[in-house]
Amino acid sequence: MSAGQVLADLVLAPRCAGCGDPGSWFCLGCRDLCDAVALAGALPVRGAGTYAGPLREAIHRLKYGGERGLAAELGALVAREVAADLARGVALDAIVPVVLHPSRAAARGYDQARLLAAAVAARTGLPVRAAIHRVRASRPQVELDRAARAANVRRAFLAEAGALRGLRVALVDDVATTGATLHDAASAARAAGARHVRAYVIGVDA
Repeated sequence: MSAGQVLADLVLAPRCAGCGDPGSWFCLGCRDLCDAVALAGALPVRGAGTYAGPLREAIHRLKYGGERGLAAELGALVAREVAADLARGVALDAIVPVVLHPSRAAARGYDQARLLAAAVAARTGLPVRAAIHRVRASRPQVELDRAARAANVRRAFLAEAGALRGLRVALVDDVATTGATLHDAASAARAAGARHVRAYVIGVDA
C-alpha cells in the first residue's frame, strides 16, 4: 500500500461500498441482505451471498477499485460461513488462499484472496497456509464464458509438496461462478497432501 493510500484511509471516513452510507466499508444493512448460498458440485462451496446487488458492488470495489479496506468486512462474511460449518461439526485445520498470479497482484497492489484469508483466520482462529501458488497468468475469468473458464485455469496452480499433508483445508476466494478456479486450486491442495478440501467465497454467481 502506498503512503498516499494509507493517508487517504486515515483522513477519509469509509463509505459503504454497497449503498454509499458513511461509517463503514460495508454497512450492517447491506450485510443483512446477504444470505448464505452453496454451489452444487463435487467440491463443497459456500458463499456469504449471491453475487448481485450491494455485495457485487463491494466485491468489484475490492478487486478493481483499490479499496482494500473492504477485505476485513467482506472477510468477516466469509468467516461467518466457516464458523457455521465448524459449529455443525465440519473439521477444518487451515485456511488456504486462492492466490492471484504475482504479476496481477503486483499490478493491483495487493492480493485480495490473501487479505480475505487473513481476515477469516483472525475471526476463526484457524492458521493460514499459503501453500498454493498460481504459476500461469491466465486471462481473467470474468472475460470468458462458462465453457471456456475450466480450460483457462487448468493447471494454473502449483502446490508445495507435502505442505498440506493430512490437513482438512478451507480454500478462500472472492467469487465462484462455475467453480473452475476453485476445482483447480483444490486439485493442487490435494497434490500437496490435503485429505479434505472445502471452499468458501464472498459471492456465488449462480
